Amino acid sequence: MKKFVTRSVVAALAAAMLAGTALAEAPARKHKPGFLEQLFGNSGNSHTTTKKRRSLFGSFKDDPFYVEDDTSGSRKGRVVIADADPEDAVPGYGMGNLTYVPPKMVALSGVSLATAAPADAAAAAIYGQLTAEGPSLRVLPAARDALLAQYAAQGYRPIWLKDGKLTPRGQDVLKLLAASAEDGLQPQTYLPTVLAAFDSPLPENDPAAMARLDIDLSAATLRYARDASGGQFDPALLSRYNDLQPPWVPPAQALKVIAFSPFAADYLRSLNPTHPAFAAMKKALAELRAKQAEPQPDKIADGEVVKKGDADERIPAVRARLKDLGFAAEPSLESDDDVLDAELSVQLRLFQKQAGVKVTGALGPQTVAALNTAGTSGSVDKLLDNMERLRWLPRDLGQRHVFVNQAAFEAKVMKDGKPEWTTRVIVGKPDTQTAVFNDEMEMVVFNPSWGVPPSIIANEYLPKLRQDPGYLDKQGFKVVTQQGKVVSSRSINWDSYGSKIPYGIQQPPGAKNALGELKFLFPNSHDIYMHDTPSRELFERDVRAFSHGCVRVQNPREFASVVLGWTPEEVAAKVETRASETVRLKQKLPVHITYFTAWPDDAGNIVYFNDIYGRDKPIENARSATLVAQR
Repeated sequence: MKKFVTRSVVAALAAAMLAGTALAEAPARKHKPGFLEQLFGNSGNSHTTTKKRRSLFGSFKDDPFYVEDDTSGSRKGRVVIADADPEDAVPGYGMGNLTYVPPKMVALSGVSLATAAPADAAAAAIYGQLTAEGPSLRVLPAARDALLAQYAAQGYRPIWLKDGKLTPRGQDVLKLLAASAEDGLQPQTYLPTVLAAFDSPLPENDPAAMARLDIDLSAATLRYARDASGGQFDPALLSRYNDLQPPWVPPAQALKVIAFSPFAADYLRSLNPTHPAFAAMKKALAELRAKQAEPQPDKIADGEVVKKGDADERIPAVRARLKDLGFAAEPSLESDDDVLDAELSVQLRLFQKQAGVKVTGALGPQTVAALNTAGTSGSVDKLLDNMERLRWLPRDLGQRHVFVNQAAFEAKVMKDGKPEWTTRVIVGKPDTQTAVFNDEMEMVVFNPSWGVPPSIIANEYLPKLRQDPGYLDKQGFKVVTQQGKVVSSRSINWDSYGSKIPYGIQQPPGAKNALGELKFLFPNSHDIYMHDTPSRELFERDVRAFSHGCVRVQNPREFASVVLGWTPEEVAAKVETRASETVRLKQKLPVHITYFTAWPDDAGNIVYFNDIYGRDKPIENARSATLVAQR
């Protein structure tokens, strides 16, 4: 996690410098954790912990811990003290979006080479272009090092030329780069400097220009290989909540294939994501761009909200627009053409769900805007954003895995590429967002207890306790001293404490427990897990961003049955014991916590979701910044 925070802070510093602002963060000071910090989690510094944070007991287990219970009047009792709820223990990064700063790129010209110029004319031309100052495609330092090593290894002979002309495999690669927009990439970033456009005539009568073409084409293929395999942008430089390791192909590895294979273009093409969602997005992108070339319909005018049963002069245009988008919007026999009848309301609801706006069945300003932009540049940008996100995912998600899409407020258990089980979820609030990362589920905890984090004690419980010192006793919570003794909350003078409170608070298992009946652990540096909740009414909301970062599951018993391979009766029996118990999965299950604002449904049709965390715009800004940096 240290690496993650460092990269994010560096990016934020760079962004602040560009904007002329100061970064409002100070480096964390090292401190020795106290008893309560160890017992209930740290005081908001868990983002500086190691990659796999473990509990006091070694493995996120609810192992027993002995304390003296002064409230019972009995001798020492055996009380289970659970981990602090990571959802509340970890402070958020606010919106967390960063101004993208392109990485430093270097030129493939003006290079100092240790060897003398070769005698061969074609090789000497390559050597001369590398050593002379002049325009060239810019690449990452690792790509330059790989290319210089490759050219040196083959005596600076051209990679793509033969007898001064571009080889067929070079022509195939040039065509691939020219068409890279089809894969959601930016062709301008791959254009050799000696060409005004990809279809410009080749400078075959100019040996120096052809040598530059060879070098730039090599650079472009390495850049394409990186972009296709793991994305154009480092996700950590776009949002502080992105904790991903994109599967970028190493440049030296890619070059071994590119330099010698007769099928270099096929190899480069194969580096794009193989997930079916990518193919669906690519298809939708082509269709949208084709529509953009057609005459665009008149925009639907703004106006008052039109509810089911109301008449409005814009309704015929709404029907026509929905029909163009593939929705059945003919008026019923009982309705006039300008009435928003029951069937049109249903079709509007279907469109609203697909467009990612609030589902009401009425015609409001958001729906009008979505109807006016559907199939236009706004949707194209959204597809490009999410094709980029797909590149950040592991190439192999796992034959069976958990896939959470925060923007859709949905989690699925996938098996062999098909949904095995689906549920609604609740994710983080905008200022305490759920991170994006990949991990493995290891265990399920039945009837978990909850250690209230110090931040929640100070900010939410302390004001109540000053009014009613016995509040925690009434709620069934345990108050634990630094010496490990359980005391009555009524016995404490809460008015004498501020932000630092020398007590821990534990909520035992039960129906009112903040974690509900079950929690699902995939130990990670963010202290995020999936769990039940007593606030089930929130699952009925369309927008479900209410948590402090963890993922709340609507049907946790079903989820436990699926991931453990148990019958529903076995899960119910274990829950109804009311005893806290941890059960390890027989085999770890990959978990992918993602954020996609466009994703195909089971039929392959793209559904758009609200960008609740505002993470699309930084990607779009990064595309522009990359083109500026390239120029």
